[in-house]
Amino acid sequence: MRTSPANSGSAGFTLVEVMTALFVVSIAASAVVLMAPGPDSRLRDAAERLAARLQAAGEASVLANRTIALVVSSEGYRFDRQEERGWRELPNDAALAFRPWPEGVTARIVAPKPDDAAGMRVAEFDPLGGATPLDLQLEDGATAWSVTIGNDGGIDARRAR
Repeated sequence: MRTSPANSGSAGFTLVEVMTALFVVSIAASAVVLMAPGPDSRLRDAAERLAARLQAAGEASVLANRTIALVVSSEGYRFDRQEERGWRELPNDAALAFRPWPEGVTARIVAPKPDDAAGMRVAEFDPLGGATPLDLQLEDGATAWSVTIGNDGGIDARRAR
C-alpha cells in the first residue's frame, strides 16, 4: 500500500510553532496590561490638568500684563485676574474658569499657607513671570499627587511621597 504525500506528515503542531504562538500572545497581553489605567490614573489626570491650567495662567498673566491668582475651595478651583477696580473672576467660557474636583478627590494646601486659606487666593502669577510658591496636594484616600508652583513660576505635578 502506498501513502500519499499529504498523509505522510504529522497531524499536529511542532513545538516551535506552539512556542511562537505563546510568545505572540504573551507580548499582546503585556501590552494590554501596560496600557491599562492604573489605580491612581484619575488622580494623576486631575493633577496634570491642574498643572497645565496653572501653566496657562502664568502665561496669560504675562500676555495680559495682569496678575492672575489661583483660588482653591473644597468644591474646585478657579482663577481671578486683578483689574484696575480690583479682582475679577474670569468668565465661565474662559479656559481658566472654575473647574470642580473629580468625585472623591480632595485638595489640601501644604505650603506655605495653612488649610484655612481654602476659598481664598492662594497663589498669584505676576506679569513678569514670577509666582507665589505653593504646594497643593490632591488626595483620593489611597494615593496623593502634589502640584507645586515655584518662585520662578515653574509648575510640577508628581506623586506625593
